[in-house]
Amino acid sequence: MSEEWCDTEYEETTITEVRGDAEKGWEIKRSDGFSFMFECKDFTPLVGMTARFYGKGIGYIVRGLVIDGHEIFYRTREQDDERHRNWCEERERAQREEFNANKDDLDRRFSSLPHVFQQRIQRFRDNNPDFRWQYESYELFCCEQAVEIANHVPLDGIDEFCRLPWESQKAAVPGLDDGHSGNTFGCAALLAKLYLSQPENVVKLHGALSPLVGSKAYGCVPREEAGGEL
Repeated sequence: MSEEWCDTEYEETTITEVRGDAEKGWEIKRSDGFSFMFECKDFTPLVGMTARFYGKGIGYIVRGLVIDGHEIFYRTREQDDERHRNWCEERERAQREEFNANKDDLDRRFSSLPHVFQQRIQRFRDNNPDFRWQYESYELFCCEQAVEIANHVPLDGIDEFCRLPWESQKAAVPGLDDGHSGNTFGCAALLAKLYLSQPENVVKLHGALSPLVGSKAYGCVPREEAGGEL
């Protein structure tokens, strides 16, 4: 069975719940409460079966799944590393292609921002030569939405605005975009508060995606001045 016999990087758990079918895919719930989804047309998982998950554990990629001796899929660590490298290369190619296609529109949107927001984005550009194709569209979206909020909600009303149901938020800020995640909305609201109270700190606030990718990688600080990932 592949190279599993000598692979000791796994954990085993009991299946406590099964949903789905062979056509649409399966979702199994583990005895530790976590769930996992996969496709398999020639095997039916059942409650009580033992599921062996290959990989470093919760929070890392699952590179193999064997249920009661039936191999659903399996990759060695080397195969998984190669797969990840290929994914990263393809993602970078797609990002660069998308940026080049949208560059003129990004430039137009950047020029339409208030000056402090332009300074904010320029700071990231200066600190990270890859910022434009990697993160600029995300950051620009947050900045634009911050301006929309600040133009419609007073400073002392932003906290209450954030607690409103989505439809009420849309009514209060007609330009609020439906594509928000929790992260983009939270960043936009914070930037709006700073813009209305301490506009000089709009430039200083860390980037919208820096909690995920790191402040140095994002461009919050010059790379040569950062001793480690912040």
